[in-house]
Amino acid sequence: MEKSVKSLMPKQNYVICIDNEIIEYDYLILASGASPDWARIKGIEGKSASIYDISSALKTRKRLEQIKEGEPIGIGVAQENPNQGIAYEFLFELDTYFNERRIKCPMTFFTYEKELFDGNGKESTEKLEVLMAEKQIPYYCNVSIEQVDDGKVYLNNGERLPYSFLLVLPPYKGKECTRSSKDFKHENGILPVHETLQSVQWENIYIVGDANNIKGRKTGRAAELQGVLAAENIVKQIHHEPLQSFQHDTLYLMELGKEGGMFIKQGTLKWTTSGMIPHMMKRAFEKYYLLKFS
Repeated sequence: MEKSVKSLMPKQNYVICIDNEIIEYDYLILASGASPDWARIKGIEGKSASIYDISSALKTRKRLEQIKEGEPIGIGVAQENPNQGIAYEFLFELDTYFNERRIKCPMTFFTYEKELFDGNGKESTEKLEVLMAEKQIPYYCNVSIEQVDDGKVYLNNGERLPYSFLLVLPPYKGKECTRSSKDFKHENGILPVHETLQSVQWENIYIVGDANNIKGRKTGRAAELQGVLAAENIVKQIHHEPLQSFQHDTLYLMELGKEGGMFIKQGTLKWTTSGMIPHMMKRAFEKYYLLKFS
């Protein structure tokens, strides 16, 4: 039976559910996820479109269907957002959407990353730079958002970007049950962990997915891999065996609109390729996960 968690009590080894039921545990895997933290950026809440839930995504689609020729578009990644790939996919899919309908709208992209898709290899950055040039999309890297008003995004480099439609990936915050816990040290609800995915404070608590502060891509696949590792490490801990460290997800598939997709493989073997094959791989992954969790 699914129940919402109201409070975490790590000292007592139990959680309190929203209906006040107490569930005791010996070991806990915390996969509470994270939420968009719109309040962290002045003025952005209600100004930026969102695709983080079905209702918001449907509203975004409806707004896009109303866009007229010449309306300025702003797409960006705000400081401290850990999943930048979403913005790039949205940008290139939107470019394709406009081209198919022969709508010309000036689009501008901005990100706090030092370079496009920073940390994912030189080849992927260069591929995105070429695409931006071909599509004549100006972009700004290494910038943060100071504030947003009804018609402009104010960047810390002095730029004032006009927009009619705006989609920004905001910072993340942890769930209320972690932010309100007096027994967890956290940064805006995001909990620090060791490479074993154990809480730095409580060795019998493992934190996976968006709820932890581990560096690397915050994807569904990464969260699934972390969940498996956490379960395996609990078994090892019970048997007093050495724990495994999380091996960061080295695979990423990104949609690029009419150009297909991009496949990025990091690690010992570094590989970046683009075209229709990565696009088909991405679709296959999506169908796999939809079937798996349906």
